[in-house]
Amino acid sequence: MSGYIGSIPVPQATQVSQKFTATAGQTQFTTVGFTSGYVVVWLNGVKLVRITDYTDSDNVNITLTSGAAAGDVLEILAFETFNPANVTSSSYYQGNNGSVGDATSGKGDIFRTHTQTLDTDVTIGATDNALAAGPLTVDTGVTLTVTTGGNLSIV
Repeated sequence: MSGYIGSIPVPQATQVSQKFTATAGQTQFTTVGFTSGYVVVWLNGVKLVRITDYTDSDNVNITLTSGAAAGDVLEILAFETFNPANVTSSSYYQGNNGSVGDATSGKGDIFRTHTQTLDTDVTIGATDNALAAGPLTVDTGVTLTVTTGGNLSIV
């Protein structure tokens, strides 16, 4: 956390941002997933009010109470809690500071580890760059989408 004075608070949150361009009358927008109640939604830059303007009860879809106009832009910011102390055998880091890394400086953590198989649908947005360490296998029935303008590099 840049600019934070003192110990970094735990748990921390991770976030996923998605942007959609609506069709005329569209009310449902399917996301990569979220926890209900932990999303912020904007329509054309105006923050929407949960329950009044949209619902998010199934952890996948944002459903507007009124249909959007063609070309409207819906932006969604979803938050998930992340607590390094909860990392178990699927360690994020391996190196001098153990499986969760150095919470203060990040130094000494030589390797960032990844799983080798993608087992959930993922969309790389038009303004996003993504990086994965390969080889990468995509499970049967799973969709990996790189939106036009987005970039995915597997090294």
